[in-house]
Amino acid sequence: MNNESDLVGKILRDTDGREYHITAVLSKGGQGIVFRTAEDFLIKINTSADKEKYGERYRWLKMKGATLPKETRIAFPIAILEPPYIGYVMKEAKGHVSLNDYIEKPDEIEDLWDWYFNATGGLSKRLQIGYLLAKSLRHLHINGYAYVDLSPSNIFVSREKNSLAIIDSDNITSGAYKPLINGTNFYMAPEIGNNISVASTVTDTYSYAVLLFKMLTTCHPFIGDDAEEASPEWVQDSVDRGKLDYIGDPDSTENKNTNFENTKIFLTDELLELFRRTFVDGKLESSKRPTLMEFMKACAHARNRVIQCDHKGCDAEYYYTGESCICPLCDSKPEKVYLLTSRNMVRTKGKILIPLDGSPDMRPLDVYSDEIGTMAVTKDMKYINRSFFDESIPFELDGSLAAVGRTKDGKLAVINLVNNKIMINDSKMSNARQVMPYKKGVTGPVVIDEKPGNYFLFLEKNIDVTTESEFIDIKQIEKFYGTTEISKFILIRQEG
Repeated sequence: MNNESDLVGKILRDTDGREYHITAVLSKGGQGIVFRTAEDFLIKINTSADKEKYGERYRWLKMKGATLPKETRIAFPIAILEPPYIGYVMKEAKGHVSLNDYIEKPDEIEDLWDWYFNATGGLSKRLQIGYLLAKSLRHLHINGYAYVDLSPSNIFVSREKNSLAIIDSDNITSGAYKPLINGTNFYMAPEIGNNISVASTVTDTYSYAVLLFKMLTTCHPFIGDDAEEASPEWVQDSVDRGKLDYIGDPDSTENKNTNFENTKIFLTDELLELFRRTFVDGKLESSKRPTLMEFMKACAHARNRVIQCDHKGCDAEYYYTGESCICPLCDSKPEKVYLLTSRNMVRTKGKILIPLDGSPDMRPLDVYSDEIGTMAVTKDMKYINRSFFDESIPFELDGSLAAVGRTKDGKLAVINLVNNKIMINDSKMSNARQVMPYKKGVTGPVVIDEKPGNYFLFLEKNIDVTTESEFIDIKQIEKFYGTTEISKFILIRQEG
């Protein structure tokens, strides 16, 4: 193939005789070219010098892809191209764009913040992408495979939905097949760059951390201000082999990045610590790196803390850290924030013991100290998942139980997304209301008015998130109150 555009307008066939009309070039790389087709499929044609090695691998990937869970979100081959071409057919994620759109600011957009918040969905969108990508990779890893070539060019995301697709499965590896490439420059782990290890789930996680860091902060974790004066070849080699200090290393004065000083506000303390463990402690010692599950939880925790500025004319997102925090764009304090905190609740012989210091009528029990999750809500709608009550729940069983959001007049609305019983009450337990399962046009949300004070959202035990807490001394409670039953609830309070 002399020119990638030579095939545009042509018809290709797979080994089963199905025809595909090539309409456009989607992307091209060192291993081949990806084309769009009129049939809404993508076709990958290998153009590398050693392309003959890939024929058998593509057939193996087609077979394995059919057995792996769909939660991997990887576009495996669904058909093999007829000779003379070496390539395959895969599904196209319609309505998705390259993750590069969320990592590299186009030159025609001058304002970084305008691009970050308005053109690409802001902070919460990036955290959601980070969560979904970690979840997809973990599904692949627990089935015994590593992706190897993780980079923004191989990931496509939906701008409107929480959806993600990973393309280019060519280099997925297991015990049966070794990868044919080392990975993508600037994203590979140092042990790969130094040729002292082979690609694995551990090196995948390192590549994921680089990608997440860059997506959140717009900076590469190892490219500082001095890189502008160095040759591109030296920078690439130094990054890939782990020769440079992490730009966020608190104990180093080398390789600092001026832009990172402005964008590190998009990292929570939890994320900062995970990146420090990856790029400082674990840069050259892979056993010290955090896991994908830790990154998943950190992204979820961070997203729950994100609020949207409720000052007129500003929609910027930032982390709510208390009543004194201000918007990084307009320098305004939030006018009103609803804070939701998940806690444990004990029922004993019909009585309810609630460990809160927020109500003068209730004395906290010494045996309680288990705050599980915290969520802040201003203008944006948020979803309450099972993991908000119990982080030990398997990630494949996690799902949304309810949604919360502000009404036009500033009140908090609660929507029941499941068939389980959800109750809301005030701090005096005098105004119990049931949140009925949502049915469009039939049942609506329950609205909490703006009167000051605390509210509680209770879940029935069969909500399937009830677990015993290591912080609760069951025997001590049973000694005084009789049989106990632990379940979950949310404290809702208003600030601002």
